Amino acid sequence: MAKQDFLFSYLQAGETSISNLLLHHYREIGMTSGELLVYLELKSYIDRGIENPSITWIAENLQTDERTVYDQIHQMTEHQLLVQRMKRDAEGKETAYYDFSPLISRLVGREGQIQSQQKNVKQTTAREKLFAEIESEFGRPLTPMEITYVNDWLDKDHYEIEMIRLALKEAVVNGSLRFRYMDSILMNWRKNNLKTPQEVEQDKQRYQSRMAQQGGQLGNRPIPNIPILKLPDD
Repeated sequence: MAKQDFLFSYLQAGETSISNLLLHHYREIGMTSGELLVYLELKSYIDRGIENPSITWIAENLQTDERTVYDQIHQMTEHQLLVQRMKRDAEGKETAYYDFSPLISRLVGREGQIQSQQKNVKQTTAREKLFAEIESEFGRPLTPMEITYVNDWLDKDHYEIEMIRLALKEAVVNGSLRFRYMDSILMNWRKNNLKTPQEVEQDKQRYQSRMAQQGGQLGNRPIPNIPILKLPDD
């Protein structure tokens, strides 16, 4: 066969694409290498509009027997990776076809599970770091009640970790290292719709600007350093 004829045949044969997600993780969804090859053979025909290719063709292409191909298809059906369905054409004739949507759903579900696990690990790590920072500032391990306090901020009040960390900083700066004080700071920020450290900083700057203007009106007397929030000692 001449080179040009071979190239023409190559292009005429077409190509079959496969998701890298499937290629890299097919074993993790319960698929064997043999099943993957049968899937690719079936897909090569389905992509060309042949929805129910002959098992004989598949066996010949894979240089195996029809019984083996049937077994692979049966295993994919048993593993809920493939469904064989029937449909009617415009003339009312029933034809069979292969539906691989369960395989795609399995892949998508696996990917979502991995992302969820990664997110949980990241959240757990961030929470552990927050506890470590609080204990470092308090100079002691937290009591069970204090641990519950922090968990409630995260799980019930849904405060962002950065906001809790900022409330801790404010408590340290103002010399009132108490959970009640930190809780009041967080509630005050939420009341004023301050959701990020940047918004808190902008609000402080606006407050200082107003105080500076009032100070100028009163003869430029020095403005006392007023903390964000100060509660009396218990």
